[in-house]
Amino acid sequence: MPFPSRKGLPRRPRALRGIHFAAALSGALLCLSTPARSSEVPLGESGGIYTVTGQVNRSVAVNFLVDPGSAVVVLPRSVLERLMLNGTITQDDIVGISIAELADRSLYETLRLRLRELRVGDNVAYNVIAAASPGLSHALLGQSFLKRFATVTLDNQRRVLILSNPGVGVGAQYPSTPFYGSSQPVSPGAYGQPSYWPRH
Repeated sequence: MPFPSRKGLPRRPRALRGIHFAAALSGALLCLSTPARSSEVPLGESGGIYTVTGQVNRSVAVNFLVDPGSAVVVLPRSVLERLMLNGTITQDDIVGISIAELADRSLYETLRLRLRELRVGDNVAYNVIAAASPGLSHALLGQSFLKRFATVTLDNQRRVLILSNPGVGVGAQYPSTPFYGSSQPVSPGAYGQPSYWPRH
């Protein structure tokens, strides 16, 4: 069947066609030239390791060691106690209990928790998995937070942590290894709650 003829139909003015083409071209160029959204966070230092300040559950400020080698965010007992006292971590936030082996082969019972919110600079991640243990004295900013971003860069010259495209990376995860990759999950019934968890 032949296509209907355009004879007798009004033709689009040449100038209008040119405007539409120019608008489409401008839009395409704008998309190509738009840089990836990134945020810079000033870095401190402790014992030769970079640190950043973060806020957990909008209530407790924590000085984290930046540790991409840690599978999850790690909280020491002192921070966990403060979060429990102000009510921003409860029994409902417990994910599991594990035994973790650190780099020096020492073993610690750890509590895996869901942090409802973790803010570092202008960047906020929700439902971040963390491990807490009385055997650790430093908080670690690990992969359960860092993997929420497309790229993570440490600028040594300017001493800033650059996080780009939040939300592009992996979302909330429940890893079988709390940190350093050598822990063995155990059932809560085998160990119960850690001794530092408040009893009811």
